Amino acid sequence: MTETTPTTWADSEFRRSIRNLGLRWQARLEGNGPDRFIPWVLAALLFIGFGALSLARYRSLELGTQMAAWMQGIWLVSQDAEPFVTLTNRNLFDGQFSLILWPIGKLATWIPAGPMLLTMQAFALAVAVVPLWRISRRVLELGVESALVLAAAYGLQPQLHNLNLADFHPEALAVPAFLWAYLFSQDRQWVRFAIAVIFALSTRSDLGLVVIGLGALLAIEGRTRPGRITAAIGAIWAVLALGVFQADLAGGEFVASDAFATYGDGPISILWGMLTNPGQLLSDFFAQDNFNNLILLFAPWLFLPVLRLRYQLPLVLFGVFQFLANVPPGEFGNPQQDVAALAFLPIASAAALRAVGRRSVRRVFVNGRLLGGVLFASAAFFLFGAGSSLYNDPWTWGSRSVHDLDVISAVESVRPEDTVAAFEPALPLLSERPMLIEFPRGLEIYKPAAPVFAMDVIIVDESDELWNDTGRFTFDQVVDAKGYEVENRFGTVSVYRLDTEE
Repeated sequence: MTETTPTTWADSEFRRSIRNLGLRWQARLEGNGPDRFIPWVLAALLFIGFGALSLARYRSLELGTQMAAWMQGIWLVSQDAEPFVTLTNRNLFDGQFSLILWPIGKLATWIPAGPMLLTMQAFALAVAVVPLWRISRRVLELGVESALVLAAAYGLQPQLHNLNLADFHPEALAVPAFLWAYLFSQDRQWVRFAIAVIFALSTRSDLGLVVIGLGALLAIEGRTRPGRITAAIGAIWAVLALGVFQADLAGGEFVASDAFATYGDGPISILWGMLTNPGQLLSDFFAQDNFNNLILLFAPWLFLPVLRLRYQLPLVLFGVFQFLANVPPGEFGNPQQDVAALAFLPIASAAALRAVGRRSVRRVFVNGRLLGGVLFASAAFFLFGAGSSLYNDPWTWGSRSVHDLDVISAVESVRPEDTVAAFEPALPLLSERPMLIEFPRGLEIYKPAAPVFAMDVIIVDESDELWNDTGRFTFDQVVDAKGYEVENRFGTVSVYRLDTEE
């Protein structure tokens, strides 16, 4: 009588059938046909997800002053008016010299600014998966399973989701532009490469620092002449945009002075301050917030980018200055400062997988356990750090409370020609007017000379928890003295109108 050996999971018929099924599907997807449609399907899925999340927050009035400022500036461009944004008290092009906003503003002639900006941003972040797929498959020759994992890891990147949710930022449009630029450089399609680089530079002035690093990367890869030209263009743009064009719009002042006030008050004095104060420089660079941000950027990729450090060259100059800048964080931090990392860390991860993979006749195949680790890390850090994490119940976004409906009613009672001061949730709904300011909440004393009391209409939330007795008393005294009357009251939202009748 012969003894039978127990069948282990590794040798089981079921496991072999699963493996064979996977190999059959892999063989089907390795052809040229799937490579043409798979990345666009993935981009469409990401676009639906990103667009739904950002538009849901817009619908439920969770976007405030920053979004309203972009909308007001874009609306002014659409009206062929001077794009002076009263919410920020500066020109629309002053802060970042985003030239791309001019053609976007012209589109706002036919399309509402708010949904258009959020949809455009969601599309840009989603479509970046297409060049990433082509870099993975065509340039680095990775297998389809590796490309799928890279695409999934990109779509789960927490800072990518935070950027999608953090109002609108024109530099978000540069993420796919940088990925396309690198792909075109590998194919030596230099005209298309130049168009992608110019597009990226048009979204934000200091992205010239990223282009300098991109030029250095190309030079290291053997494309010396294009690399030098690219780096030179990046340097020239950074100097002109930051030191000339933006300063001219700001009345001769260096627009980033506040962010680097610790080191100086102008470009030269700031650089000198950094060189002569290395202790402060190191302290600011290695601040805990910067370390936490690095973790959110690198850990979802299982730290694979550190295996291919040359792909961090485009991040160095831009990243150093962003780490040293004192920029107040928003609800989701400052993910707009990570646009270069969101473009080049996926490329570095793809190159790292190629380095550790096993080459066959046509493709480089990566160990399934490593790919599983990347997928697990991406999902874990998405749940941990993304604003749209499942722990934040994103499926509940988009609903409107009774208070939201009261805010909408109050906004609808305002005439288009009125100048308005309003509390934050109402601002995006009021952005299509030349004069709009935010109502200052929580002041100890409201003074008659304050700009808010020069507006035709003031919209306030009477239940605001920041009201204190003194502030409430002085506000009531000033509105009475100025001649404001309560025109409408919707729940706790009051609309005060200046009585201009004699």
